[in-house]
Amino acid sequence: MLPLVAIAFVVLLALGVPIGLILLALSLIYVLLEPAIMDVVFAQRLISGTQSFPLLAVPLFILTGELMNISGITRRVMDFAALVTHRMSGGLAQTNILLSTLLAGMSGSANGDAAMQAKVLVPEMSKRGYPLNFSTALTSASALIAPMIPPGIGLILFGFVTNTSIGRLFAGAIIPGLLLAAVMMAQTHLITRRHGWDPPNRDKPTISLGRAFLGAAPAILLPVLIIVGVRMGVFTPSEAAAVAVLYTATFILIYREADWRQIWLALRSTLATTSAILLVLAASAAFSWVLTFERVPQTIGEAMLTATDQPQMMLALIATIIFLGGLFIEGTALILILGPMFLPVVTSLGVDPVHYGIVFVLMAHLGGITPPVGTVMFTACAITRVSIIDFARAVWPYILSYLFVAAVLILFPFFSTWLAYI
Repeated sequence: MLPLVAIAFVVLLALGVPIGLILLALSLIYVLLEPAIMDVVFAQRLISGTQSFPLLAVPLFILTGELMNISGITRRVMDFAALVTHRMSGGLAQTNILLSTLLAGMSGSANGDAAMQAKVLVPEMSKRGYPLNFSTALTSASALIAPMIPPGIGLILFGFVTNTSIGRLFAGAIIPGLLLAAVMMAQTHLITRRHGWDPPNRDKPTISLGRAFLGAAPAILLPVLIIVGVRMGVFTPSEAAAVAVLYTATFILIYREADWRQIWLALRSTLATTSAILLVLAASAAFSWVLTFERVPQTIGEAMLTATDQPQMMLALIATIIFLGGLFIEGTALILILGPMFLPVVTSLGVDPVHYGIVFVLMAHLGGITPPVGTVMFTACAITRVSIIDFARAVWPYILSYLFVAAVLILFPFFSTWLAYI
């Protein structure tokens, strides 16, 4: 039965069928061909996969990001980021990375961040002499910072399917997210300095740093509010998401830069994104149940434990599997299916679930910028009209930077667990 399912998976993936529909179709095929399973159980698994209170955080944090983009906060954060980086080599490129880092606490979505910056920053970077493929690659790579800084949607989903504390995942992801931003900025400095792109600006800025910081403070303070509130028990992650929506809506009223049409479009976008995630979530729940019925997780776990009993080597092996899987499968599906599958393996070797979760989510999102099916890559390239081949030529240095950060996190669990257990 499983060989037939595997063949169907490869065929559907090659045909370009969305991963949620592939998992749903494979689960349905298995149920119809396996007489030992009742059809009603399949339906129950589909429904139960989306019935959880913590999942309310997903649409609410997506809505927070949508409202943030129309509230006027984005422009103020961009002004602050540009002021901080204007004396650096490749100032606007550095602004791109810093903006993704500062806005991560309000979006949590790599695709949303890439779409926004591809529309706003890439045209300006082209005016300053940056090659279009480099600007697009940088925008896509920097967008991967967003899911690694609370409230990342991937962290929420991983916590849900593995029963790991979402609050601790939020806290543990802060240092890795900032480390990723720092490494990308160092890489960008070397690239822009070597090519002479956008040399440092020595002109005196027209606005003070303190005033620009006050404008960016709402975005900077939101992740602090979320983490402190969750860790101190003031509210749950789902309630924190509701607080984030109210927080952002307050600034919409204060700044008065958004009209009702923009709010309506933000709600529609939130509905569409949430529906796509829930489809993958429901299909993954049914498919994971099929794999469990066939004892696939146990078989894989036993095989991996025979390969190595060293925690770091096991995490490196899992990271490699995720990287290869991310070339063809969307990161959300990897988190929902492989996240709980590998958890018993790493915990049996003494790996902390939070450490494992941070490494897993980091590697799962890397697939967003790797050809041939990176979703973040397609989002940015569709907006800037850059070919996938040109994108691939420009993005590989940032993939290496990303893998370097992953290696540091694997070798030094301290970076992922210190804040999580304070």
